[in-house]
Amino acid sequence: SGSTDFVRQAAFIAEKMSLPCAKPYKPIPFKEEPTFENVEISRLESPSLLGYLRKRGIPKEIAQQYCVQVDYRLHGKDYYAIGFENNAHGFELRNPYWKGAYPPKCITHIDNGNARCNVFEGFIDFLSAEKLGYNDGNDNIVLNSVSNLGKALTPLSDYSVINCYLDNDDAGRAALAKLRKEFGDRVADRSTLYPDHKDLNDYLVSITPIQKSKLKF
Repeated sequence: SGSTDFVRQAAFIAEKMSLPCAKPYKPIPFKEEPTFENVEISRLESPSLLGYLRKRGIPKEIAQQYCVQVDYRLHGKDYYAIGFENNAHGFELRNPYWKGAYPPKCITHIDNGNARCNVFEGFIDFLSAEKLGYNDGNDNIVLNSVSNLGKALTPLSDYSVINCYLDNDDAGRAALAKLRKEFGDRVADRSTLYPDHKDLNDYLVSITPIQKSKLKF
């Protein structure tokens, strides 16, 4: 009868649910995103922010070409940071004390109409390549986080050469391996240019002469 079928079905479902492959339910802890207030975008002019970039080997002209200044209020306090815009109109934010982002997170694709594309994990490495002359008119994709790699696959499929300036760490090597699997020998590993440094900016800093500030008497 129908009721027996129902009981049998219920017993079958109960048995299936008690199987060891059923993972116990774990609620995902709620992580509160910081709420930005009074966000203002302006030309990058702050001496302390430009000074921070200079210490990292990035001259003012390059910084002002690709970055902006973002003033914002967070947790009731006022801050300002270097901002680097992504394709979703969010910003990567960096100052001497903090590294974060104004959402949404996304890649930054700088399209110059070239058949070659350079790939960087973060914008400081992209700015470093500009300073070192490695970009040379190529298109550029800045991941803004290796977790954004999936978002880069569709635009990267259009390029005949993909130059990867990724970090010399596990995350950088994993990203390179994924790109190689996806695009084969179109992918060139440019981290061989800085084998003894953790990333391209670290290499740039190592070869940039320290500018001594003028002594005032």
